[in-house]
Amino acid sequence: MNKKLSIIFVFVCMVICIIPFASMTYFRTDSTTENKKLKELPSVYSDGLNVNYLNNIGEYFEDHFAFRNEMVDFDSLVQSNIFSVSNMNTIVKGKNGWLYYSDTLDDYLGRNVLSKRCIYNISNNLSIIQKYVEDKGADFVLTIAPNKNSLYDENMPYYYSKKSSNKKNINMLIPLLKSKKINYTDLFSLFKKQDEILYLKRDSHWNNKGALLVYNEIMNNLNREHNDYSLVKSVRTKTEYGDLNKMLYPVSAQPEWNYFYKYDYGYRYISKTKSVEDAWIETKNDSANGKLLMFRDSFGNTLLPFFAQEFKSAYFSKVTPYPIDEYMESYNPDCVVIEKVERNIDEFAYAPPLMTGIAVKNNMTVKKVKSNTSLAVNNTDLSSSYLAISGVIDKKFVKTNTNIYVSVTVNGNKTTYIAFNISDNDGDNGYILYLPKDKFMSVKSINIDVITDNNGNLANVKSSNIDIGKFK
Repeated sequence: MNKKLSIIFVFVCMVICIIPFASMTYFRTDSTTENKKLKELPSVYSDGLNVNYLNNIGEYFEDHFAFRNEMVDFDSLVQSNIFSVSNMNTIVKGKNGWLYYSDTLDDYLGRNVLSKRCIYNISNNLSIIQKYVEDKGADFVLTIAPNKNSLYDENMPYYYSKKSSNKKNINMLIPLLKSKKINYTDLFSLFKKQDEILYLKRDSHWNNKGALLVYNEIMNNLNREHNDYSLVKSVRTKTEYGDLNKMLYPVSAQPEWNYFYKYDYGYRYISKTKSVEDAWIETKNDSANGKLLMFRDSFGNTLLPFFAQEFKSAYFSKVTPYPIDEYMESYNPDCVVIEKVERNIDEFAYAPPLMTGIAVKNNMTVKKVKSNTSLAVNNTDLSSSYLAISGVIDKKFVKTNTNIYVSVTVNGNKTTYIAFNISDNDGDNGYILYLPKDKFMSVKSINIDVITDNNGNLANVKSSNIDIGKFK
């Protein structure tokens, strides 16, 4: 009897294992609510024999086996309802049905905090961006979207109650933004003043009422007259399926309440737009005035209708690094808004925008020193029209608030630029300067000096003569 039961058990297990594969002909999974792209069917031959074919076909099966979404959903229901945990490492299951994005845990727990130098690099690079935009005659606003648990942490699970430290990157950054006079819209203070919760329970973003609050605050900061929608009726409906909700429960996700504003929007899409998630969106409203350029992430999805309605031409970009030169020249905006979520503010130091360096005064008294600073000139993958002058400063010459300049001498004419400060996995002492190649079309070589500025003490830490003929 025991032998028969064993055989039956093995047979049942084999059938269960075979069904997801055998059913792929009719029930293959071709869509997902997870934040990823499904693997494509690999070819045995791709520019020759595909030596990774077995691994590739395994990855394809993992994404497409039959009833995948149903199995993920069932497993999520079991683990969340019985064990009160999430079965996905990208999602934290909180109390009272709340869901949080796990990428916010470092900020919430005060762990893996950015260095003071990295925070300074962020502020330095943002100040350069603002000056560039304002020099082009446009208004500039920066805003940072708070992580949900930075505002509403009362439903975080108990096992995240012990924090590594009380340090937060945003709290270190804000004073530097003020000291550098960066036009910053503080959403942290704004949301904390509100009596009601303005983020979704099972989504990582604010609700539509929160989006309207942000829109009005940014427009006020820009000193632009605008429709504040105070006379527009809002309708509260239980039709919102949050991003985290759909990821965790791809089949059985339940809707939640959100607000919608009944308004006859006059804007239209100029770009071939499939959804507000698109990387580039262009809108037009013939009854409005002005031009807006907004660099944004997914928090900008719900901001888009309000801003598109308010400007005659509006351009919304998710492209990183920001191609500021190209967009400023092509679209000549009146206003430039940068919106970035709190958990990703390090991108300002890790991936500064592609834009021509800003020239500064040349009358500097500089002392030449010996150092191990590196210097390289290369084409950039971001654009064939630019050269990237970059390197790493000898750590002996870098303090928390060190600025970096790059002097370029062409035919005896010297121009000095302020460089972007760079942080990466190896440290926070990098620098990069982008210059258009057409500045050097008539010469074969240029001389470059790299200068550090420590509270007015200037040191030439690297000099080199560069043959640029090969870059033309």
